[in-house]
Amino acid sequence: MRPTMPKNRRLLVVARWPLGGIRTYMRYVYGRMDGDWEITILAASTPEDGALKADAEALGLRLVLSPPSVKGLLSCLVRTLAGRRYDLIQSQGFISAVIACAANIPFSRPHVLTVHGILEDRLLQGVKGRLKRLATNRAILSVDAVYAVSRDILAHLQEQVPGLAASRVRQVSILNGIDPAIFLAPGTPGAFRARHGIPADVFLFGFLGRFMPQKGFDKIVAALARLEEERPAGPDYRLVAVGSGDYKDFYARMAAERGVGGRIVFLPFQRDVAEIYRDLDAVVMPSNWEACPLQPMEALISGVPLVASDCIGLREVVRDTPALVVPGGEPEALTRAMASLLSGGAREQFQAFRQEASRRFDAARTAQQVERLFDEMIPAGESAA
Repeated sequence: MRPTMPKNRRLLVVARWPLGGIRTYMRYVYGRMDGDWEITILAASTPEDGALKADAEALGLRLVLSPPSVKGLLSCLVRTLAGRRYDLIQSQGFISAVIACAANIPFSRPHVLTVHGILEDRLLQGVKGRLKRLATNRAILSVDAVYAVSRDILAHLQEQVPGLAASRVRQVSILNGIDPAIFLAPGTPGAFRARHGIPADVFLFGFLGRFMPQKGFDKIVAALARLEEERPAGPDYRLVAVGSGDYKDFYARMAAERGVGGRIVFLPFQRDVAEIYRDLDAVVMPSNWEACPLQPMEALISGVPLVASDCIGLREVVRDTPALVVPGGEPEALTRAMASLLSGGAREQFQAFRQEASRRFDAARTAQQVERLFDEMIPAGESAA
C-alpha cells in the first residue's frame, strides 16, 4: 500500500517542445496522478498552444507559456521559481534540463529529467555541437534523477554520457502508457473515411506522427513505389499520413516524384486518433529510432495490424506482440510486410491481442510509478504548500 502523502505538493514541469508525444505523455500521466500534486506546466509557446491549453484546462493544470526562445524560457522559468516555491522540477527532454539546471542554481529544488529521446550524433557535430553535448552531459549529471521512458533509452544514455551509470544520479525506466478505454470504445466505423472521401473497399494503411527524418517516412514512400511495380493489378490501397512537421512538404514532393503521390492522403494533426484507427486496415511505422512510442500501443489496443521497425525504443514496445517487425525498417522488407497485409488474414490475431495490449499499455500503471518516483524525491516532512 502506498503511504498517504500530503496534498498540494507542487510540481513544476518544464517543456521546451510541448508537442507530439511529450504533450500526449503529459495528458495521460498527469491526468492519472491521484491528486497529491498540484502541477504547473511551463512551456515554450508553439503553433499548437491551443491544444496544450485545452489539455491543461481539462486536467486542472496551471499553464505558463513563455516566449519560444531559449532565453525567453530561461527568464520565465527563473521568475516562476522566484515567485513560488515548488517541491520538484521535472524537465521534459534534454534542452529543458539544460535550461532548468541553470535556472535552478539559486533555488536548489529537487530535479527529475524525463528522457524521451536519444543523443543524436548528427546534431552534436562541430564546435557548436560539442558545446551542446558538454552542456547536456553536465545537466544530466547535475539532476537528482534521470527517468527514461524505456529501458532501451536508459541504456543508450548510460552508454553516451561518461560516468552516468556509476554516478549519484538516480536512474530508472518507466514505460509509457495510454488510455485503453479510448481505443476499446466501438465508436462509428466509416466516419473518418466518409469525411475524407476514402471508399470502404480501399485497403487503408496509416502513418500517424510528425514528419521528420527520425520517423522514416521516406521508407514508406520507397515501399509504396515498389508495391506499384510489383503489384500493378493488386487490390486498391491508400496510405493516410496524419501529422505535422517541417518535412511534410518535402515528403509530398518525394512521393510525387516516385509516382505514388496519388496513393497518399496527407492530413494535418487530428485530435481524435481513435476514429482514425477504426477505419485503418494497417499501421506502418518504419522509424529510425524511438524512445517509447505511443502509436504502436494505440494500434495494438485498437486491434489494427502493425508493421514496425526493430529500432531502439520501438522494439521494446512491440516485443511479444503480433506486430510484423521489419529489420531496420528497410524498404524491401517493408514492402514485403505491406504486401502480406494486403493479402488479408492478419487482422484476427491483432483483434485477439487487444485485451492483452490494453492491460500491458495502461497509462494508469505508468502514472502510479511516476508519482511514486516523485514522492520519493521529496525529503520527508517537506512540502511547499
